[in-house]
Amino acid sequence: MKLMLIAIFFITFSLSAITYFDAKTGEKEYKKRNFSIAEKKFNTASESSSEKDPTLFYNLGNSYFQQKKFEEALNSYEKALSGNNKEFNSQVKYNIANTFVMMQKLEEALGYYKDAIKLDNKNKEAVVNYEIVKKMMKQQEQQQQQQQNKDQDKKDQDKKEDKQDQKDQEKKEQEQKQQDQQNKENQDKKEEQQQKKPQEKKKKMSKEEAEKILEAMKNDEKDVQKDIKKALINKERSNVKKKW
Repeated sequence: MKLMLIAIFFITFSLSAITYFDAKTGEKEYKKRNFSIAEKKFNTASESSSEKDPTLFYNLGNSYFQQKKFEEALNSYEKALSGNNKEFNSQVKYNIANTFVMMQKLEEALGYYKDAIKLDNKNKEAVVNYEIVKKMMKQQEQQQQQQQNKDQDKKDQDKKEDKQDQKDQEKKEQEQKQQDQQNKENQDKKEEQQQKKPQEKKKKMSKEEAEKILEAMKNDEKDVQKDIKKALINKERSNVKKKW
């Protein structure tokens, strides 16, 4: 955004010697691109000027602008609008618009470009920048819309992924549940089989014991029969009569 420095010879000749010297020094330093020194000289000149010449504030605003001190520049430009010179005020408003562009305030800039054109329709730079800013605003709106669409697409995709993740998690939990159930059934079956083995063993042992008992009973019966026979023999012997 091009700025124009108002030459000192436009300033009224009623300036004091000190004010004129500071203003002239500020102009020289500005042209050398020593903007910080120019700022100090124009600031001193504007403060010492009893007339508060608008040109001094305009040039001070330019010095601020070149140092990217945009708020200070706007303040100085507003003070420069105190005069009635339409061509001069058109240039001031043009610079205010440029400042708003640098601050990314395109809507405000567009309004000041329009004001600058109304004050001086020969201000071609204001006309050109007005059209440029309009295109910038349109492009910005398109970018914002594209970003919104992109954000919405991302939001939809994230939602879809979250839904799929939820399904996957539910499937995983279901599979784990089935696996746990299968493991439980296998464990129950294993325990049941382990419980059956001692019973079968017990039943088998009981049969063997029964056979042993039966054998023992047979042996006992033989012993009883022996005892009976023995008793009979003894009885017979006891019944024998003596012949003497």
